[in-house]
Amino acid sequence: MTEALTPRWQEADEAVHSLVAVLVAEAARTADRSARKRPRGRTRSKSTRRHIAEVVRAHKLAPGLRVDRNMVAALMLGHRDLISNPVLVVAVAQACGIITGRKLAPKRAARLRAASVRVGKLIARANAETIRVPAPRPAPVPPAPSVPSAPSAEVAPVLDVAPVPDAAAPVPGAASVPESAPVPHDTPVPHVVPVPEPVPVPGAAPVKVEARPSARRASRAAARVAARKRRHRRQRARRRWLLVVGALLVLVAAVLVGLAS
Repeated sequence: MTEALTPRWQEADEAVHSLVAVLVAEAARTADRSARKRPRGRTRSKSTRRHIAEVVRAHKLAPGLRVDRNMVAALMLGHRDLISNPVLVVAVAQACGIITGRKLAPKRAARLRAASVRVGKLIARANAETIRVPAPRPAPVPPAPSVPSAPSAEVAPVLDVAPVPDAAAPVPGAASVPESAPVPHDTPVPHVVPVPEPVPVPGAAPVKVEARPSARRASRAAARVAARKRRHRRQRARRRWLLVVGALLVLVAAVLVGLAS
């Protein structure tokens, strides 16, 4: 939807254009005044928008606003958010009067303020009453009428079916089985499951392979034999020690008996 087509937006745009025309006329007088007062040795004059912004900031004409040349240029172009701000509109008009040497009259300032407030109301009313018309949907296309086709002869499908071999026919390369030899149905068939070998993975820790049961039994038998030999050696050493102690006791007893007699 285009805003210029609605009556509310047309009225708001006309009010904006009229107020912008007044501000542009004031800025043009400012440009003529600065060009008339340009010194001979100066080849480049100051920009009118920058000059107006500097005067607004120097005299603090728009408190609470940071006015620069871009804001002044947007105001002269009719920016809706700026043209509906009465403080900025009156401040720019006062700055233009200060530059040209003519002070802005209070009645003229009041008229500019009222015009800016009116522009803001018109823009707000146009925004509130704007009706967004949805995009027209394409009309549904009616289905095409079906045309009966001429009857065609039905053709039976041809299927590629391989011939089924006879069960009694001999198979080439197969061993012949005598008919008299009966095959028992309850004979168990051994099922052998192959054990996959471990695949070494590079960078992985080595896998410990457990010993077979036969190796375990052999190692246990060897350990039992070694323990039995150690036990026999300890028993023989103990017997020798007892014999030596008994011989010493007998010798001591004989010596005591000889001394006593």
